[in-house]
Amino acid sequence: MIAKYWQISLGPEACFDRDTRCFNLWWQATFLMAGLFVITLLLWVVDSRQLHNVSVWAKPLKFELSLALYFITLALLAGYLPATQRMQAAWRWATRLAIASGIFEVLYILLQAARGRASHFNHDTPVESAMYGLMGLGALTLVAVSFYLGWLLYRDYLKEKRDNFKLASAYGLMLGSVLTLITAGVMSSGQTHFAGTPAVDSWRVPIAGWVLSGGDLRMPHFFATHLMQILPLYGLLLQHRAADTIAARKSILFFSLFYSSAVLIWLAASLLFAMRQ
Repeated sequence: MIAKYWQISLGPEACFDRDTRCFNLWWQATFLMAGLFVITLLLWVVDSRQLHNVSVWAKPLKFELSLALYFITLALLAGYLPATQRMQAAWRWATRLAIASGIFEVLYILLQAARGRASHFNHDTPVESAMYGLMGLGALTLVAVSFYLGWLLYRDYLKEKRDNFKLASAYGLMLGSVLTLITAGVMSSGQTHFAGTPAVDSWRVPIAGWVLSGGDLRMPHFFATHLMQILPLYGLLLQHRAADTIAARKSILFFSLFYSSAVLIWLAASLLFAMRQ
């Protein structure tokens, strides 16, 4: 099902078609993030500097990978909108704003990594404080655009109520956006991504660096954001396996509620960890 959207031309002959040109922007942004990821990975290998006990290049690597996944997700799921809707000015501007916001965030994070400075929770100078605020605005833009695409898919689903993949994609984008806003909002309200103070000898998840002793807000934030990919994949599985459309719809709703509740409970547990210290 998804594969048919790869057939849209990425060549220069497509640049005159507004619909395809908009679609191509998502892929170009994805390739840009992939290229930056490779460059940053090489820098990680040759540059041993650390910031807060991790490589200075760890954060840009995470954001490059996350944004590449975000861009490719919206590229594929936007293909399920009717062409007339994708050609509307609102969606074209949403595309430009999301891509510009993502590129801005990654470039600033890269700049701060090169300087050996923190990009997040950094209010040491007026410029860095202002840039941190602009990154928050950029993140809000990314969340708003993914929610908007989910809403457009849901409205299109309501016309026939038969495409459960489209329903799952709509729920994934909208709920993932709301949960991301909640978890990121809680995290940004403090001065660090921890609720409380983790033990010095805490176990950490390799690569991600998550602290397993409790209070690490990055974990519920991660699973909140990636509901945008998990729920569409679940819907795609049901689309191929479930013969009963109504039963599949109920299964998608149950999965959505269960997953969202689990993320919120996880977030609450992390905050309780801080209160008990």
